[in-house]
Amino acid sequence: MTKKLLLLLGLIAVSTAAFAYNFDRTVPLKGKSIADTKLQSDTLFSVYSFALRVAEPGCQDFNIVDTKVSKQKANGSWEEIWTVKACTRTANIPVIFTEKEGGTTYAVDPMNVKVAK
Repeated sequence: MTKKLLLLLGLIAVSTAAFAYNFDRTVPLKGKSIADTKLQSDTLFSVYSFALRVAEPGCQDFNIVDTKVSKQKANGSWEEIWTVKACTRTANIPVIFTEKEGGTTYAVDPMNVKVAK
C-alpha cells in the first residue's frame, strides 16, 4: 500500500472513533448553573473530555445530569460542579469560570474530578 492510502485509512479510523460517542449537547443544562447557554455550550466538550477518562471501557453515552454552583460569584469568578453520567458511572467535574474583558473563560480543575459511582 502507498503511504497516502495508509494515511487515508488511518484518518478514517480516527474520525470513526471520534464520532462513536453520544454526547448530549442540550442547553440550558439541568441544575443551577449560572453560566449562560452559550458559555454552557462552549464548556461542554471540555467537561466531557474529563468524563471520558473516568468512564468504563466501551462507554459511549454521556450527558450532564446536574450542575450546581460550588463557589459563589465574587470578583468575576465562580466555580461549579457539573455532574456527568457516563453509562454506569457518574463523575463530578469542577469547572472554574472567570469573567475577563473579552468574555468569560472556563477551565476544568483536573485535580478535583471525582467519580461518584
